Amino acid sequence: MPVELAPARVRGFRFSGVSAGLKTREGALDLGLIVADQPASAAAVFSANLVKAAPVYVTQDRIRAGSLQAVVANSGCANSFTGKPGMKLAIDSCAAVAALIGCRPQLVVPSSTGVIGHLYDFQKFVTGAARAKNELNEDGLGDFARAIMTTDTRPKIASTALRLGGASVTIAGAVKGVGMISPQLATMLGYLVTDAAVPPVQLKRSLKAALPTSFNAITVDGDMSTNDTVIVMASGAAGNGKLSARDTATFDRALREVSEALARELVRDGEGATKLVGVEVRGARTAADAERAARQIANSPLVKTAFFGNDPNVGRILMAAGSSGAYVESERLVLWIGGVKVAAGGRLLTEALAEAGNKMREREFDVRLELRLGKAAAKILTCDLSYDYVKINAEYTT
Repeated sequence: MPVELAPARVRGFRFSGVSAGLKTREGALDLGLIVADQPASAAAVFSANLVKAAPVYVTQDRIRAGSLQAVVANSGCANSFTGKPGMKLAIDSCAAVAALIGCRPQLVVPSSTGVIGHLYDFQKFVTGAARAKNELNEDGLGDFARAIMTTDTRPKIASTALRLGGASVTIAGAVKGVGMISPQLATMLGYLVTDAAVPPVQLKRSLKAALPTSFNAITVDGDMSTNDTVIVMASGAAGNGKLSARDTATFDRALREVSEALARELVRDGEGATKLVGVEVRGARTAADAERAARQIANSPLVKTAFFGNDPNVGRILMAAGSSGAYVESERLVLWIGGVKVAAGGRLLTEALAEAGNKMREREFDVRLELRLGKAAAKILTCDLSYDYVKINAEYTT
């Protein structure tokens, strides 16, 4: 099941993206719609941040029914930390969209992304939503993906085709987010749609099964957004029958592969990023230890700046692993950078550093740490920390 980094038609869904004037840049797309022809099976996961945005609370409440017909997403304003007015704005926005497409408000959920602490202009939203409704079409996923961008430099889309129970099925998705990425349960904003017939309970299981190697295995800067949401909707328009165990496994694999492709694009487009780096820890005593060590290395500002400077700074990587809380024995571990062994037997292999530094000049490379203590492993995708990251975030609200 090859995954294409391109949009695809998904039967039973239409998409659009328009400019509603919610961003400061005139003409920028900032309001997106996903609309199902009929109520669709749905599931979602959300930020573990205890400071959550109003749209997250609304979506959490409505997704419990396992059915949605529309998602409306805006960029330019996060509608987070906005109190009761923010909750009212999110609910009223859904009601406006429901009236436009002719469904119950409870079948519409909101997403927002942008600056925290502000409300968007409701009248601009309503006018933009009407335009978005009129522009809905089967080929509009690209416009939707552009409408949810903030500091992203490009839209992020992936799709794949498969067969389930004799029926041809498509899965497609769009995500945004290149900063404030270090999630638990989700990452920034992500939307997956399929024309397969999948009941809500199974859809939620499939989504959660995809997370450990996709949206929960990435980091850009170690910070978790207040708005993180990933939603999956299944229209059933493919007409497949009840999924067998084999069909379920096939669907799970396809959903995971699309999610992994989208997650990879999030990190590849990290704010100011010039490198995509896989940090893998093997041979840990426990899965938790492997995760701790890999994530600490991937999030360390000292390690990430070394990536940016093509500096094979072994000390920074081992410092991060040793301070992660994972059990580590320095005499046993072995470290590779870009496939070059740079540390073993409790010492630095200085003769290998020049070759490792050359490998780090590549756009993508891996760091692998073998702890040689057990069988557990974990891998986190990260990026470097550049001058541009500081510039983007030093001026974000101004």
